[in-house]
Amino acid sequence: MPTFSPDTMAIILPLSILFAASLLFGVGLVWARFRDRQMQVCLQLERSAQAILDQIEPWAGSQAAAWEWYQTYPIAPLGGQTAEQLVAQGRTHEVMVYLAHIRQGGYA
Repeated sequence: MPTFSPDTMAIILPLSILFAASLLFGVGLVWARFRDRQMQVCLQLERSAQAILDQIEPWAGSQAAAWEWYQTYPIAPLGGQTAEQLVAQGRTHEVMVYLAHIRQGGYA
């Protein structure tokens, strides 16, 4: 009996890659891929948050105050959302640009 890769099965049969992989290798592999992807997303969010906190801490005075700002301060030019909400939406770059503008003497 010939062996097929999940990619081949997905092409031959109208299946998604993940479904074909679960048929061939079991749900464990699919779960491992999903878990790895979720871990990558979480790590990226943590890195983004830390980059913003590193910029805020000098003028906030402490890590705790920076964290408070990150979670609660609505940024009016970015739709009144907090930095935490913006990072969760994948808009980290916009927060970084806003902070650079403030650092250069721009208005909040």
